[in-house]
This record gives sequence, structure tokens and C-alpha cells, in this order.
Amino acid sequence: MAHMTSMVAAEQKVFFGADGLQHLAAGLVRSVKGKVVEVESFEDRQMYTTTQSKCRVMGPTSINGVEDMIQLQDLHEGSLLYNISKRYHEKLIYTYTGSILVAVNPYETMGIYGMQNVRQYEGQLIGTLPPHIFAIGAGAFRSVKRDNIDQCVVISGESGAGKTESTKLIMQFLVAINNSGGEGSTEKGDIEEKILTTNALLESFGNAKTVRNHNSSRFGK
Repeated sequence: MAHMTSMVAAEQKVFFGADGLQHLAAGLVRSVKGKVVEVESFEDRQMYTTTQSKCRVMGPTSINGVEDMIQLQDLHEGSLLYNISKRYHEKLIYTYTGSILVAVNPYETMGIYGMQNVRQYEGQLIGTLPPHIFAIGAGAFRSVKRDNIDQCVVISGESGAGKTESTKLIMQFLVAINNSGGEGSTEKGDIEEKILTTNALLESFGNAKTVRNHNSSRFGK
């Protein structure tokens, strides 16, 4: 546990360490008595007793949340998880870490994958628009056209994280921009058939039962 020297006061938002926690957690200071601090965790709403030396006042970027976590002033596991969680509860399932996209499975239908979204992200650089999986697809497509070499998008996560759906969304994006008639597009249907038929091949490497998913595509795409 890192030693923290900042003094905290009641009603401040902090990252804190306490017995039973595997990493720094986010919470609200409820009381301070000398070196003893009572903090209510944002995650489980439980009260934790800790000390001033294990508390760190939360920076503005953590309080407000950021689209790209390289902008966080607080840089540790707890701050990353809190930022992702905060955005998730605001129905923002995508977050950047530089050029890496972190996605949280919402387990519900999100209306953010239509043709309007495709046109919005087509040709855009990562970071110019809010985090989205279409931005990753656009970046890969742009690199193919610019460098004239094959590109690879690594989609990784635990069982049930949404790897298969993310793969399908990127393929759908590539099909859509190919059929839109934009620069570098080929005859309509040519790329569509090639891309969409790859999913059966990808699925053949998975489909195994795990403790979390009865039909898990176990391997990163």
C-alpha cells in the first residue's frame, strides 16, 4: 500500500486503503477524528475505518471523469476502475487509455451503432470524438489505406466481456463504410461477403463452457 500524506476532511471525495480492499477504493469521508477516518465507499456503500496516511484527496479529473484515462491526475488501479465505473453508470460504456479502447458490457441494447454513428466516425482520428468502437475500426481502415498493409485489431477480455459482439460491431462498421461509396471503397457486397463470413471461422476457435458463460468464445479475437 502506497503511503499517502495528504490530509483529508469530512465530505471530501478520496481514494483510500483499508483492510479487506485489494486496491485503493473511491469514497466520501464521513468523519475525521485525529488520524482515524471513516469513509463511505462509492462501490458498495459500506463504511470503512482507515487512517489519514491511507487516504488521498481525489483530483478534479477523477471527480468529473475523463474520456481518456491518460488525463487522470490520480494514476493507480483504483482511479482507473472508478473512472470506468463512473462512466458506465452514466451509460458511457467506452473509455480510452491512449489508443486502447476499454469497453464494459452493458448487457442491454445501446442505440449507438446506427448509420448515423458510422458516418460520424468514418475517417476520424482516435480521440477527436467520444470513445467508441467505431473509432477503432476507422483507425484500422485508415491504416490499411495509408500503409497498404494488413492491420490487426486485438479484442481481449474475460468470458462474457463482449468480445464476440465487439468483433461483430467492427466488422459491421467496415462493411458499412465500404458500402457507403467513400474513398477506397470497392464494389458493393465484395468486402461485405468476405468480412461477414469470417465470423463463423472465428467462432470455431471458441464455443466452450466456462463458469461464467455456457457458450464462450474463449480466445481473443
